[in-house]
Amino acid sequence: MTSSQTRSGAGLALLLLCAANFLDAMDVSTIGVALPAIQKELGMQATSLQWAVSAYVLGYGGFLLLGGRVADLFGHRRVFLWSLAVFAAASIAGGFVDSAQTLIAARLIKGIAAAFTAPAALALLLSVFGEGNARAKALGVFSSTGAAGFVLGMVLGGAATIISWRATLVMGAPVAILALIVAPFVLPADHKRSGPGARFDWAGAITITPGLLLFVFGVTNAAADGWQAFATWGSLVAALVLILLFLVVEWRHSDPMVPLAMFRRAKLSHANAIAALFQGAYVGFQFIATLYYQTVVGWSAFATGFAFAVGGVCVMFLAPRFATIGQARGTTLLMTFGVGLQAISYLFWVLSVGQIDTIVLVAISQLLLGVGYAMTYPSIQVAALSDIEEDKSGLASGMLFASFQIGGGIILAAASAVFSAAPSYGWNPYIAGIGFVTILAAAITLLAAVGPRSSAAKAANYQAAE
Repeated sequence: MTSSQTRSGAGLALLLLCAANFLDAMDVSTIGVALPAIQKELGMQATSLQWAVSAYVLGYGGFLLLGGRVADLFGHRRVFLWSLAVFAAASIAGGFVDSAQTLIAARLIKGIAAAFTAPAALALLLSVFGEGNARAKALGVFSSTGAAGFVLGMVLGGAATIISWRATLVMGAPVAILALIVAPFVLPADHKRSGPGARFDWAGAITITPGLLLFVFGVTNAAADGWQAFATWGSLVAALVLILLFLVVEWRHSDPMVPLAMFRRAKLSHANAIAALFQGAYVGFQFIATLYYQTVVGWSAFATGFAFAVGGVCVMFLAPRFATIGQARGTTLLMTFGVGLQAISYLFWVLSVGQIDTIVLVAISQLLLGVGYAMTYPSIQVAALSDIEEDKSGLASGMLFASFQIGGGIILAAASAVFSAAPSYGWNPYIAGIGFVTILAAAITLLAAVGPRSSAAKAANYQAAE
């Protein structure tokens, strides 16, 4: 095989993996602008309507660690293909839902499928592309498609809603089916394991998976019913018990599902913390800004979704370049400047909302936010996976994606609580909610600046000593 054919095959593999990553990320936000139409046709109550969005996040966030470990043990390509097939089937089924229960079930199944697809896809990318510039560029493109999928999800959802709200559920199926047809020809075969096979850690799986599910459920339920509701605090207490039990199981198990040493990897742990907080701040902003554009300004679902297009375009074109820079020169400054730009964007929104034309407000805030997101998202992935072995790449990817999803749920609940409580204190709920996000983003900027730098310094000292 010639080098040009090799490059062509790798490029096609990257395109396929990016398409799957785009679909997984897109489905987090694409249905949000369709909620009024869904409520009207299915007669869903406002309290249950949020689960059309949250069910996907529940399945995605709750099964990511399991998905990453299963991919490592049973083969990245095998798990990718099976989970993508389930995702396509659930997408098609979504077009035929006739009640709140069937809608939520379809969304939950899609989220669970994405929890297996996403870490397997990222692990496959690391396998296809070796170390160096090729991997940096590929990781940048992969990161940008995931970020663009999430940011542009509302734009695509708004456009699809013009046809039917059901189109927001079905539109990913043709891409997923096409990827399934092409994947066996371009993705590398799974390596045959030599030596004794690894034992699957069932005890770890049956503690951490329901533990994460209950945790995501409790945090999500808090946004609707409050922290005092039994379903909220009861789920969180049960989640805490299961997660503590999981840590005990992993400490004692000879071949744990998540080796506790993974949490001692400084780059991975710091990147996971930044991922959770940074993504949560953005999700909180998106939620409140969407309400403002539709409720106060009176924009349609399509116009509201299109308001996020500038940020999505910035991410799509700039993220690959920032990933290459991060791979070559380090990620600390990129993460710091990226989150800092987001904090400035949120602050600008708070100070300018109601004072300037809404279109100008959207254009400037989205430009700052898009460039900041394009800096931060790929930098986090580069930092998290920079020193991970191939046989742990699925698990590390699952941990990273779980941080994004769970962080988004926690901070969305907190931002929603501030938003709901603000009127009782005489505050503007939109300014209060995004003011909370602004303060959080400023704190994340400091965290991004401190952590990785100390890790880099330690590495430099270690090399000097050798």
